[in-house]
Amino acid sequence: MSTPFFDTLPVEILYRLFDNLDVQTIFISLRYVCKRFYLTTNTYNRYNFNFKSIAKPYFHLICQIIPSENVISLTLSDEDKTRGQIQLFLELFRIEQFTRLQSLTLLEISETYLNIFSKYIIASSLKSVSISTQIVNNRENITPSLLSSAIGHYSIQNLDLSIWAKDWRDLQWPINCTLKCLRFVNSITIKQFCLILRQFPNLRTLTLKQVDASDNDNYSHDISSSQLSSLIFEDGFIEVKKFEKCILLTPSLTYLRLTGTGSLFNSSFDGFQWEKLIQTKLNCLEKFDAFLHILTPSNYRSRNIEILINSFRTSFWINRMNCSITCDYITNSHKIILYTLPICTTRFMYLVDFKKISSSNFTRQINQHDMDYVQKLQIQLTKDINFISKEKNESSNLVLFRNVTNLTIENNGEWPQASLQFLSTICDLSHITKLSLSVNFTPENMLNTVTNISLLFDKTLNLRSLLLFDYWAADNCMKRMKTICSIISRNIKHLKIRVKNLDDIKYILEHLEHLTSVTFEYAQILTINREDFIEFLATLTRISSLWDNQYALHVWLGNKKNIL
Repeated sequence: MSTPFFDTLPVEILYRLFDNLDVQTIFISLRYVCKRFYLTTNTYNRYNFNFKSIAKPYFHLICQIIPSENVISLTLSDEDKTRGQIQLFLELFRIEQFTRLQSLTLLEISETYLNIFSKYIIASSLKSVSISTQIVNNRENITPSLLSSAIGHYSIQNLDLSIWAKDWRDLQWPINCTLKCLRFVNSITIKQFCLILRQFPNLRTLTLKQVDASDNDNYSHDISSSQLSSLIFEDGFIEVKKFEKCILLTPSLTYLRLTGTGSLFNSSFDGFQWEKLIQTKLNCLEKFDAFLHILTPSNYRSRNIEILINSFRTSFWINRMNCSITCDYITNSHKIILYTLPICTTRFMYLVDFKKISSSNFTRQINQHDMDYVQKLQIQLTKDINFISKEKNESSNLVLFRNVTNLTIENNGEWPQASLQFLSTICDLSHITKLSLSVNFTPENMLNTVTNISLLFDKTLNLRSLLLFDYWAADNCMKRMKTICSIISRNIKHLKIRVKNLDDIKYILEHLEHLTSVTFEYAQILTINREDFIEFLATLTRISSLWDNQYALHVWLGNKKNIL
């Protein structure tokens, strides 16, 4: 009998394979394939514990089996899918047990648990830290002080913060911080921008929303960051005049990325102005990426698109910067989008408009590689899809957005006949793991909507998370709920849905036993007797964690039976 192939592989090769797999795949799919895999999973010591969307039974199982010293990366989440996970983790472990941890991500963490983790960070050898915090309404907010004590730790090189604006203003930044990469979702003042440049001498990459600078701001022009090489603005308001003040302080930039909204009146879309600024202030710049959009007046003249793109057809943009730039005008929504290719943003709204006007500073066709960075795609289905789908069929069979895993579809009427064919040419539906549907369940559209959603589910075989929102909730709510539940496939593990009463919630939990977490969004003011509901959960013979607030109810579910 021949020796199985995997039995002959050196253990180092298996370790490299494990490096590219999530912990659930390793333990649920590979561990019990053979004795060698079983032993190898025990000795492997580079585990990435990413618990962002894990099922509760698997969470318990993995935490029990893998020694904490074999973990180098940890992600804990109190987001919708796994509310209460951080508390549960701390009941199972002392965070100090993770002695080899290099990366730590904490999502929607409360002050109570941030206090515990901040003490660990100070004493650790972490290189990368990412933190997003919950809303804090109490007067004695200690989040800024907790973060301030942690972010100055000598070993941290990468820091990602998603905190509230007030917390950001109250942060105390350490002197001579060792950070190399800093990202935050907040807007800052020009003074705060200067402070970061002065106190972060090793900073190489800075990502932020925008810098608010007025003509009256007083700041030192003597501060100049020679080490900062990459500056990225995400989802802010881009204005050349304010942006110029930042550029004066960062003359050594080699990479600049701008994404967000702009204005037709402040040079945001003016290639001549950007060219002048880069040539005079950023001589070291090697790469420029942008994705800017704006809503125009209803009387906007479409021929102005050619005027805009002409400013990017100079030798500077085409030859020196090697920038492929496109400008789209979506006539039915009066929207201008100006962007470089390949696309530089992970989120993209594909606006379906048969009369869309596009103009570029290049002659080649847009291809798959241009859209590879896009992971989240939003599409609104309109009747124009029937015409566009026919054109696409005749021109190319290539999928445009081949790396999209998160798809949002909006449709407030009858589904276009060619919608599924169109979606199949836009993205690879087999790659979709998260689907958001905003649809119409009126009686006259019910059959059409349900049929098309069922066909879509047949194509999205790797779908794990479904967010379902209806524009109009039918009076016969239970009939609607029964219909919806009948089409939800077993591969879907997380569901977010709008409900009208406690009967809706009970029906879903009783009939969709394959779900591991559910978020019930309240369609109206809905009062739930917590004691009665907890008593009902006990009848399901399922382990559950329950968190509710003013707008939604979150349930993290498990199964009392052994998984393996």
